[in-house]
Amino acid sequence: MRFVKIDPPGSWCLNEALFEMLRRIEGRRFLEVGCGAGGVSLRLLEHGYTGTGIDFSLLAIEQASRQLKPFITKGKYRIIEADLLDRPALGKDFDIVIGLLIMEHIQDDTAFLEILKSYLRPGGHIIISVPGRKDKWSLEDETVGHIRRYDRQDLFDVFEKVGFINPEVWSIAVPAANILFGLSNLTITHSKETDKIDLLLKNQTKTSGVREIPFKTVFPPFFKIVLNRVTLWPLFVMQRLFYHTDLGLTMLARAQRPEKGERQCQK
Repeated sequence: MRFVKIDPPGSWCLNEALFEMLRRIEGRRFLEVGCGAGGVSLRLLEHGYTGTGIDFSLLAIEQASRQLKPFITKGKYRIIEADLLDRPALGKDFDIVIGLLIMEHIQDDTAFLEILKSYLRPGGHIIISVPGRKDKWSLEDETVGHIRRYDRQDLFDVFEKVGFINPEVWSIAVPAANILFGLSNLTITHSKETDKIDLLLKNQTKTSGVREIPFKTVFPPFFKIVLNRVTLWPLFVMQRLFYHTDLGLTMLARAQRPEKGERQCQK
């Protein structure tokens, strides 16, 4: 059976929430950390943003370079193979820094956020997503290089520690992802992903953004009939009812770097 890349319901919900969050933010110049194959960057570019993507996986860089070639050629996007923890010179005036499902791979998440903050202009915004709910640690976490999952309050705490202001944390894809959680782990159990359990965390992380798992990240082509923005629209509406709960298996969070002279405030 032939399989093609199609986003599962949870990814559709995350992307929808991301753009809902972006509509509240001024600025069109972004940095995406851990850009993977470039799917999120592509959507941003198609909406008129310009930006930079960084990833330390050569495979991811190659895939993103092919997918985003028209925007790279026009000078609207650049892609860099590097490890963010090495603090590469990327500029310090981005309006938005985005890191989706990255921070859970980092040993020192406070230091990671400090680095992201350094690339933001004063008043700029950070948007991150992380796996939610510590009580839902699973086989998938063991195969993709996760160090931790987060409860909602954890994100408010780490934002405050780093000096971000005006934090906002949403639970995403509730209840769709919660219902599909067991099935999602079952697909991993019956895939080659289980071979990665004994790999080093860094090697697990390098392939985490380009996985091809039947009926989880790749599907038969006819699944496009049911996995698209029109058919999944009710899930986008429903998830808004749960944004401010602790139920999300994925958390999407936003915070702001203070303007010069602006004092840190509580959430």
